[in-house]
Amino acid sequence: MSQRALTLHHSPWQGVLYVTGGGTELLSELLTTPGASRTVLEAFVPYTPESLAERIGGTPDQACSASTARALAMAAFQRARLLGGESAFGLGCTASLATDREKKGAHRAHVSIQTIATTYNAEILLEGDRAAEEDTLVAFLWHALDQALALEMDVSAPKAPRVDTHRTHAQPHWRALILGETQAAASAHHDGGLLFPGAFNPLHHAHARMLEMAEQRTGLSGAFELSIVNVDKPLLDYTEIEARLSQFNAPVWLTRLPTFLEKARHFPGAHFVLGIDTLLRLVEPRYYGTTADRDRALEELHALGSRFVVFGREHDGTFRVLEDITLPAPLRSRCIGVRQADFHEPISSSDLRKPTP
Repeated sequence: MSQRALTLHHSPWQGVLYVTGGGTELLSELLTTPGASRTVLEAFVPYTPESLAERIGGTPDQACSASTARALAMAAFQRARLLGGESAFGLGCTASLATDREKKGAHRAHVSIQTIATTYNAEILLEGDRAAEEDTLVAFLWHALDQALALEMDVSAPKAPRVDTHRTHAQPHWRALILGETQAAASAHHDGGLLFPGAFNPLHHAHARMLEMAEQRTGLSGAFELSIVNVDKPLLDYTEIEARLSQFNAPVWLTRLPTFLEKARHFPGAHFVLGIDTLLRLVEPRYYGTTADRDRALEELHALGSRFVVFGREHDGTFRVLEDITLPAPLRSRCIGVRQADFHEPISSSDLRKPTP
């Protein structure tokens, strides 16, 4: 019988655990120790790329990474809350361990544990055969649970070539957003009249230039807007929120408003800064269900007084601006176009995220 599993089972914590292969012996230890039904709300092994993508709402840039482990932990935390966990936690683990084929890169694992108070992250390098690496990883998972959940088991970190840990504590308004107690909070005073929504992963110089030009066109003071909610994906965790916000010098609205209609309802009469690619998605019926649903949404945007400052984007080698596309008349009348001569930036956040060959 596992004493460390008994300690967790006798605590108030209830969680969901997503482990992508390495570390599965943790699940066995938990489930074969009496009291597991009090602690384990769900355990899942997303072993294939398709299963992993289903858990986190898309194919990650890299399966074994800190960001993937955090996304799994947040997805698990949200699932734990949905299943009724009062002291809820989510655990995500991605690992690249010794196997029967040659592997590129170091053998390693990324572990994340999400609670309403903190995001705990760790990377551990591993060495040895598969059994030895699995033993080390499971021992570290218990150490991580002890640290993240304050179980006071006095479980030391196992010996490994390298262990890096980090914990991000939630600010009160981040926690309120995660819980859905508030819909928007600004980093500094701002009236919400001119907003530049985006993921900003990462922020780059074209973003700053776009907001500056939108301020000049509208005469309004601008702010960026970052939603922690992305449709069909886990919420942004506290480590990710902290990293994204650290990029900005201007005010930032942190929100739970993933769609433009939700943004417009919260900020009636606002001007929104966007690229032409985003504007085209705004008029795609498939994002609404039907054309009739799309038309009703556009009518509501018009009624709410929303306006859009539209910047051109390069697509398939062609730079397109507002005048190059056809839009429903009610929406077109709410748009302010920026000429190619005034703004022509081919840079994109997705390109900047691509690994260097």
